[in-house]
Amino acid sequence: MRLSLESTLPSREQGCATSSALARWYAEHPTVRRLWAIRPVDESMLRVIVMLEPSLDGDEISPAWMAHGSRWLRDLRERLAGAVQLERIDGPLPDEFEIDGEGVVLSALCWRDSTALEA
Repeated sequence: MRLSLESTLPSREQGCATSSALARWYAEHPTVRRLWAIRPVDESMLRVIVMLEPSLDGDEISPAWMAHGSRWLRDLRERLAGAVQLERIDGPLPDEFEIDGEGVVLSALCWRDSTALEA
């Protein structure tokens, strides 16, 4: 499946409540630079993919993931009242990139990513 760093995404009616909950979660977590939510074709658990801000002293993102990843997953599962798979993707990325699996992008949030403003 191809994902894009393009900031625009057509709204999807069926994902409205999910998208709103994800937007609130994203706004509350400044460590998360970008977020994509994907509903797989087989309708299994929602995939939430995040790209984190690098640490202030370098490009290391693993400490934030290790410190918060399991708590973020629990929080997302509570907010979305369902099965969620939380994944991390490391940047920098090309404008379009491939991920495993197929599905429909419900949310693509990037207003915190300063590189999105350069386009």
